[in-house]
Amino acid sequence: MDLNLKFRQLFLSAFYEPKKLAAYRLLPFGKVVKYIFIFVFFTAVLSFVNFSISSRDILADTEIPAEELKGIGPLLYPAAFVLQFLISTFYFYIKASIAALAGMGMVRIRGRRGEYRHLWRTSAVALTVPTLILLSDDLLGGIIPLATVLSWAAAFVYIWLAVGYYPKNGPSKRPVAHKPPARS
Repeated sequence: MDLNLKFRQLFLSAFYEPKKLAAYRLLPFGKVVKYIFIFVFFTAVLSFVNFSISSRDILADTEIPAEELKGIGPLLYPAAFVLQFLISTFYFYIKASIAALAGMGMVRIRGRRGEYRHLWRTSAVALTVPTLILLSDDLLGGIIPLATVLSWAAAFVYIWLAVGYYPKNGPSKRPVAHKPPARS
C-alpha cells in the first residue's frame, strides 16, 4: 500500500471506496492525524466564514456601543477561529473514537478481525461524508432535518461497508491436549 497518499486521495476515496477505507487501517497514525487536521481546518474555515457573515447581524443586535466593538473586533475573529478549530478537532476525535467503538461491534457481528486502533483509523477517514453533512446543515442555516442522526447513520454505514473488507476470522484453534506417550 502506498504510504505517500495525498489528502485529495484520502478525501475522494472516503466517498465511494469502502475497500480503501478498510485498507487505511494500515496507515501510520501520523498520516491519519494529518488528514484529520487538514480536513478539520478546511471545514473550520468554511464554518468561520459563515460565522463572520452572521456575526455582523448578531453584533448589530447587541446593545454594545460601536466604539467598544471596534476595539475588540481585531481580537474577536482570530480568537473565534482558533477556538472553533480547537473545538472542532476535539469533537472530531471524540466522534472517531465513538464510531470506532461501534465498529468493534460491527467487526464481531461480521466475523472479521480488527483491533480498535485499526477501526479508529478507518472511522477517522469514514467520518468525511458525515462531517460534510453537518457542515452543509450549518452553512444552510439548519434546514437539513435530523442532520445529526443522518450524520451518525452515514458514519455507521461507511464503517459497516469498510469492515466487510477486513480480514475474516480464521477457524477457531483449540489448544490440543497433551497426550502422554503410549506404553509399550
